[in-house]
Amino acid sequence: MINSPPSLSGRAFSLGRRDQHLDRLRTEQFDLLVIGGGITGAGIALDAATRGLKVALVEKSDFASGTSSRSTKLIHGGLRYLAQFHFRLTREALSERSVLQKLAPHLVEPIPFLFPIYHKRLEVWRVNTGLWLYDLLAGLRRTKLHRRLSRRDTLARVPQLNPDGLRASFVYYDARTDDARLVVEVLKAAVNHGAAIANYLNAERILTHDSRASGIIAHDLIRDELFEVRAHKVVVAAGVWLDRVLDGDQPTGQHRVRPAKGVHLIVPRDRLGGDLAIVFPTPDDRLMFVIPWQGATLIGTTDTDYQGPLDEPRADRSDVDYILNVVNAAFPNAKLTDADVISVQAGLRPLVASGDESTAKISREDRVFENRDGSIAIAGGKLTTYRQMGRKVVDLVVQRLREEGFLRRKLRSRTRDVPLSGFPERTRRRLGRLIRRRKVRLTPPDNVSLPWLRQETVQRLWRAYGANWQAVVETATEPSLAEPVLPGLDVLKAEIVFAARHEMACTLIDVLARRTHLALLDRDQARSAAPLVARLLARELGWNAEEEMRQLAHYYQQVEQFSIGAVR
Repeated sequence: MINSPPSLSGRAFSLGRRDQHLDRLRTEQFDLLVIGGGITGAGIALDAATRGLKVALVEKSDFASGTSSRSTKLIHGGLRYLAQFHFRLTREALSERSVLQKLAPHLVEPIPFLFPIYHKRLEVWRVNTGLWLYDLLAGLRRTKLHRRLSRRDTLARVPQLNPDGLRASFVYYDARTDDARLVVEVLKAAVNHGAAIANYLNAERILTHDSRASGIIAHDLIRDELFEVRAHKVVVAAGVWLDRVLDGDQPTGQHRVRPAKGVHLIVPRDRLGGDLAIVFPTPDDRLMFVIPWQGATLIGTTDTDYQGPLDEPRADRSDVDYILNVVNAAFPNAKLTDADVISVQAGLRPLVASGDESTAKISREDRVFENRDGSIAIAGGKLTTYRQMGRKVVDLVVQRLREEGFLRRKLRSRTRDVPLSGFPERTRRRLGRLIRRRKVRLTPPDNVSLPWLRQETVQRLWRAYGANWQAVVETATEPSLAEPVLPGLDVLKAEIVFAARHEMACTLIDVLARRTHLALLDRDQARSAAPLVARLLARELGWNAEEEMRQLAHYYQQVEQFSIGAVR
């Protein structure tokens, strides 16, 4: 039984150098080219690479910069999907929740959720029945069975909860995650199996040969260069940008994706929150989540149609007011205002376009499209089921490659046994066997022989990097890198260097908003830390003084999207 991560002996599970990936993308012929570096594209790349296909992936911005870093941070079956009678989706998601808890134990953490029941006695029975079905669908994969709390016990557990009309509550279990870091870990695993990937590489248009998709014209947005990437099959996993990528400069008017905006607020833990998540129905029959996350509290989400620009969507005044009003009604003593909001995140869900019903009622199931040029696209889906989405797409890719004579044998998905924790190759097979036999328990190391490193910091590094936590520490080859970015701040300078060397971070917003979450969790500290972070990145990425200043100015502009002051 493996009780703690093995030593990496200086070897990091890495995305590698961007320049080396670009050289491969320019010169090699690939079996599969994936457009989109969110969780869906990453899952497809990993599934294909582990089957032995030669895989390329391009992302026009940073990895997970879109929907995949703006989620509710949950790996869950979805109680709302159950209430909408989407039993297959719920069962699949619960199965995937169990798989991901084993493959990424540092990133997928089971936590209790409290569901309060008000007024109607029949509602107690209805929710109890639903949770029994939820546990039943989870089967042997469940974490713990749900349980009922009396009114008194509920208020003892959550004193801030509105007592008026409260009858009881239920505690059930789901899992939370760090969505942006999950994407990076999936991509690292894909690279470890031979994939070539690059961020800030835009697919300008899809190339065709004999009317069949054969690659793309890629635009390197950092160097402002164009080049071709060649592949036998092209898959578009671009989320809400899917129609734009497929149509190119000639819009067809066909809408495969319907963007739905979801807004989340982050507030200090001492203003609202505790050690368990709370979920409750809203007056318009949605669910609102209050989740302890990264030392703060995440609140969301909204679910509305979106017609605006797809890049960097912003929250509206109505979005913020809606969340604050719903939460203040559920927690009347909280009295949250704009002043309590640390940051705001607006994301766009790539729902499958269907009918005129509200976005809240549209199924989160995915759909795979085959286009006339032979390219394949996927829309819909959810964070929890990314691995199954990847399997489904690559099954089709393999089938088409065999039919077209590029592949002779059938290749089956292997991702159920591919850990995402940054383990060295020598332990991979053994770890896979232990996971299948349910004999593995992964915990962060208790005894650290580094006197300058606080145990709390080690625990945080483990939760963020898994077995790579030691590689992060070993990046501190000089004493100053072992120090926090700012005094009293629990982000090490070594993490900035690690992000540049091993996680393809190219800008300040990559590091401060996605590789770490300082820009979301402490905007003032992040602003103060930005000049130092810029100097560290300049040294790693070869920026001159002019470029360093340009990057700083760009960061200050971009980070405003998370500010409550930017809400229109």
